[in-house]
Amino acid sequence: MKKLILTLVVCLSVLGAFAQDAVKLKNDGNAALKAKDYKSAIVHLENYLRTPEASEDIKTVYNVGYAAYKVKDYAKSVIYFDKAIAAKYKLSSSYLRKATSQKKLKKYDDMVATLKAGIAAVPAKNAKLAKTLAKHYLLTGQAAQKASKFEEAENLYKEASEVKSSMKTDAIVSLGSLYFGEGAKIQAAANPFANTDKDKFASEIAKAKSFYTKAAAQYTKAKTLSPAREDIDSLLTKVKDVLK
Repeated sequence: MKKLILTLVVCLSVLGAFAQDAVKLKNDGNAALKAKDYKSAIVHLENYLRTPEASEDIKTVYNVGYAAYKVKDYAKSVIYFDKAIAAKYKLSSSYLRKATSQKKLKKYDDMVATLKAGIAAVPAKNAKLAKTLAKHYLLTGQAAQKASKFEEAENLYKEASEVKSSMKTDAIVSLGSLYFGEGAKIQAAANPFANTDKDKFASEIAKAKSFYTKAAAQYTKAKTLSPAREDIDSLLTKVKDVLK
């Protein structure tokens, strides 16, 4: 009986020591986090997360993801934000930080999937997620347009315009400008045929005007969304002039 009691005392002492170690690891990690010593924070907090006491400490999981992002360990950051998302902890922030980490890893398709999942998961608090997604589409569309990839740019601008975000008007204006530019390009190529091949000239000018008409429709839509934007007035005037 005495041996049994002694064994229990020893076990309880060991467990108590482990619990104290866990508390110290967490406290040291949080202190390092507060001091912006993110590398030390990761070491202490990851060791803490291996203890039984940390089994339901999702806040610390999130903090490790944040610290990993700060030291540019984006792969690790994604792992921890995935855990936070699974636990439905700070969903909007967790999705956004995971997506940003994926962007840093140049995993753009994964980033888009994460942003879309986040937008669906937090419909009442997804403004930053939606803006990030729309901005990605918009910037990628601009790069495609610059590279003369018309269809790719068109699809990306359409994607951006369909996201409910503060970038919606910019996306619609960009789509309109893409159409206007395409019309101008076709018209410029047709001008040499004005006196030498009138049928070809007329056919090409009709194509150009079809793009101008599309541009006018997009600018009108943008003006409806953002009536105070004077730059859209100028664009509408410009496209109406070429359609006369």
